[in-house]
Amino acid sequence: MRSLLRALGALGLLATALVVSAQPASGTYPIEDGLAATVIGTPADYKADLPEDLDFEVRSLEPLVERDTPPTLRYARPLQYLRVTQDEPAPLAFVIAGTGASALSSKCVMLSRALYDVGYSVACLPSPTSVTFMLGAAEHPVPGRMRTDVADLYRLMGAVRDDLDEQTQVTGYALTGWSLGATQAAFIARHDARVGTFGFSKVLLLNPAVNIWASVQRMDALLAENLDGGIDGIPAFVARGLGGLKQLYASGDPLRFNEDFLYRAYTSQSPDRADIAAIIGLAFRLSLANMAFGADVITRADVIVPRDEELGPYDSLDPYIQRSFKTSFAAYIDRLLVPYWNRDGRHVPRERLIAEADLRAIREFIVDNPDIGVFTSADDPILSDDEIDFLRDSFGERARIRARGGHMGNLSSQNTVRALQDFFSP
Repeated sequence: MRSLLRALGALGLLATALVVSAQPASGTYPIEDGLAATVIGTPADYKADLPEDLDFEVRSLEPLVERDTPPTLRYARPLQYLRVTQDEPAPLAFVIAGTGASALSSKCVMLSRALYDVGYSVACLPSPTSVTFMLGAAEHPVPGRMRTDVADLYRLMGAVRDDLDEQTQVTGYALTGWSLGATQAAFIARHDARVGTFGFSKVLLLNPAVNIWASVQRMDALLAENLDGGIDGIPAFVARGLGGLKQLYASGDPLRFNEDFLYRAYTSQSPDRADIAAIIGLAFRLSLANMAFGADVITRADVIVPRDEELGPYDSLDPYIQRSFKTSFAAYIDRLLVPYWNRDGRHVPRERLIAEADLRAIREFIVDNPDIGVFTSADDPILSDDEIDFLRDSFGERARIRARGGHMGNLSSQNTVRALQDFFSP
């Protein structure tokens, strides 16, 4: 199991398997393959220039729910969010992190800088799929039911608002999020339109899933169809990718593992889309495994850790991590999510859980709301062509759908950041 964990830590290095075609026009996002863009992100020459010297604060909140912390999950305390505030009166933008991400992720920082640059104070929130959120903010700590995840996020937003310093003057509210956080932002906006607590002036969805269930099935398929030997084949898979580093570092240059390194690899090696697909599937599975383990331990579901097993902070987790990592999203739904919502007097059919997490369920709200927009890419691997058409038809001129960029690959590019800032500017 330790070899598996070491292998996972080196996943990104497998991007050495790709090449780029002809150089694009200046300013155009350079990576033509959506899977490669998802892994590599935005090379330095294409990134937006954003302020670096901001006074970020990592704020800790008292738990929003009363819950004992299992010893093996103590690492996920306390409940934290990231904020940066303007010195003058300003609107506050909430940013909702994507699957498994904390409030301290690099995308939170980048989006905070972009929004601060056009006059916003910013608060970035952890994803409901992170163990930190599950422990400290979730009434129901088995993520996946949209209506309850949204209710928990909305309550956390209220706590963040109440945590602001007296000198921070908020003139209004805006909302954005990426990936799963983008889909949740749409449902939060619909909820707020009914409740009226924040009255968001602008809501922007960044690479949302249209149907959560369909998107995660695609991520599961990337792993199942492209990793030889299944989970047990990870060490060999990573070792093969690491072999490609020799050419890149024959000169003895120090290894700096970042987006520029991946782009350098991308422009110098032979293409293998199956490897890139497997990287994306593995990264998703790692987030899912962490979520499944947390949900199982908190609720004593007896799926990953036996109900009568009392794990201490220093006990080996190898067998349970392995079980978690072999849990597909379909298994998570069938063995954790559905049973949780059908016990203790509750009865929520599987079909309802899936239908509740589909943007088509709130299409009328999207169509009628002129202040909600969407940015995505036509080659985003979490979306089908029909779902791209749904976004284009439902958002109309409020949809910005680029030809290339994959899933979040072009997020920090000059063109995307400029468009985001234009969207949020008065």
